[in-house]
Amino acid sequence: MPMLEPVFSGFTFGLLLAIMLGPVFFALLQTSLHEGFKAGVHMALGVCISDATVIAICYFFAAQLNLMEQNKSVMGWIGGCLLIGFGIVNFIKKTKVKEVDDDKKTVHAKFMLQGFLLNILNPAVLLFWLSVIGIVSLKENYTKNDQIAFFGSVLLTVLGTDLLKSFVANRIKNLLKQNVIVWVNRVIGCALIGFGIHMIWKVI
Repeated sequence: MPMLEPVFSGFTFGLLLAIMLGPVFFALLQTSLHEGFKAGVHMALGVCISDATVIAICYFFAAQLNLMEQNKSVMGWIGGCLLIGFGIVNFIKKTKVKEVDDDKKTVHAKFMLQGFLLNILNPAVLLFWLSVIGIVSLKENYTKNDQIAFFGSVLLTVLGTDLLKSFVANRIKNLLKQNVIVWVNRVIGCALIGFGIHMIWKVI
């Protein structure tokens, strides 16, 4: 089956992408840990939509990417400050161990928006997917349908692993004591601050 190879390649690439430790990973862990599985699902969906949006921009509007490149510094500052802000709040806030009711009527759209913005405001995401599209376009045996199958497989794999991360994080919440929760928050906060500083440093 000619379609099997790009699907398998996309699945493999998606697994490699899923184990990379980035700001989205820590934000997803923190959200699932304290807000419940549904909140984590919505954040994962936001990240997936963000990736799909960036892929579409890179793929269909490659000729206009010079404008995006010129604004990379602004995006870096905005994204970096956003990450630092998330990190500081996460570091200083005091979260109590509590039962999370996933059936309560809570608007989770904010977590989807947070995941979307956290991902799309990172200039590295744009450059990363642009480089991947460049590599895939060099495969002469790949048709348009093969390329769609590849990126679709990547997105579905990353989304699936993100949902798994959310599920596991929410489950282990009940095993964590108060002092452990505090230190988890601090570690995640420091990681987010570090990513924010690094993002700003790259555009200075």
